[in-house]
Amino acid sequence: MKKTLAIILFLSAALVFADPIKKMPPLAVPTVESRGFGGTHVAFTDDVFSLLVNPAAMMQTRERRFLTLSSTMYSPQVVFDLLTPLLEGDMTEMLSKWGDAGNEGRLAFGSSLPGFPLSIAWVADGFGLGFWNNIDMVSQVIGTTVKIETLVDFIMPVGFAFKVLDTDHHDLDAGVTGKFFVRGWGSYRMKMMDVLDDSGNFLDGMVVPLIAGFGLDAGFTYRWDIGLSAGLTFDDIATFGGEISRIDLTGGSEKKDTIYQVPFSMNAGVSYDARFGKFFPRAPGWLAKSGFFAALDFRDFARDWNDYSQRNPVLGIGAGVGLNLIGVFTLRAGINEALPAVGLGIDLGAVEFDFAYYGREYGLEPGQMPVAAVSFSFSVRPGAKERNWPWTRASIIGGAQKK
Repeated sequence: MKKTLAIILFLSAALVFADPIKKMPPLAVPTVESRGFGGTHVAFTDDVFSLLVNPAAMMQTRERRFLTLSSTMYSPQVVFDLLTPLLEGDMTEMLSKWGDAGNEGRLAFGSSLPGFPLSIAWVADGFGLGFWNNIDMVSQVIGTTVKIETLVDFIMPVGFAFKVLDTDHHDLDAGVTGKFFVRGWGSYRMKMMDVLDDSGNFLDGMVVPLIAGFGLDAGFTYRWDIGLSAGLTFDDIATFGGEISRIDLTGGSEKKDTIYQVPFSMNAGVSYDARFGKFFPRAPGWLAKSGFFAALDFRDFARDWNDYSQRNPVLGIGAGVGLNLIGVFTLRAGINEALPAVGLGIDLGAVEFDFAYYGREYGLEPGQMPVAAVSFSFSVRPGAKERNWPWTRASIIGGAQKK
């Protein structure tokens, strides 16, 4: 507790004397399930990732995860198409394919490893903690300019949830999550010919600051027992970090006093989850376990609508539908960042396999720089024992104390 308070006080004091604050991307560990379902949904997240998506959902979650093998490739078809001439040393052929009508000289490609090699989390009935990492490396090429971005995160969230309203048919839960993090975040621009002419040293100008800090999220979840839910989150209420070191390929070694911030955002969503067994009590077991679900979100809706340097708000809309068959197979489809997505999940109890093929937009406007991506994952996620934490035994409104 003393160390946590010291970090918060240090960051608060640093804000007064720091250089201009620099904005950085949110702390996230994207899952393959969400990528095939139109992105994350604040009203549809009853797993350990509720720690980062909507902490209020921890009231209805019992799950452990201690291993996730996940991989994503951006623009896989183009990458494989360019890989053959590159390996053969035929730069003329590679540049010819690069400038064809298929990509129009604009392309983003790369890969990510979300939750690998560290993916340890536990959430049970209103309390949870985790330790995740996320690695994402993307190269964006526009004409003859290459932009390389590297993001390596180590995130340790700790959260708790409690009941606000508890009745026979309606529930309202709230939750908060504190996020400790260490991040390596680098961005570098170069000319395409520099890559081709000096492949051994073209990254000599890259600087990757190592940032450590703390963040705070809060959220609410309303549930109606007919399967309808609504969620509201306040992400990055205060998420700041300071540079503790740096990887400097230019030869320099001095770290800067810059303070890094993840901008505050508000996100709202609704979802509907229906099992056929609820509508047909006498249905056979395989049918009773089957059902359908849907979710719709509007992310960062409290933004400055007059700031046209931000992304088009249409890119913040995410929607998804899904069908669960016999409690084992899950088919998903959705739209996120104005691009389609499909997914398949196989739930074998403590083990789950997932696949997603989806679009991602790297531009500020729909269709400016879209790329296709494919993701696979294997997760070990046994359930967690029921817990009866002192702060969850009664709701603030309309709830009796439970022993």
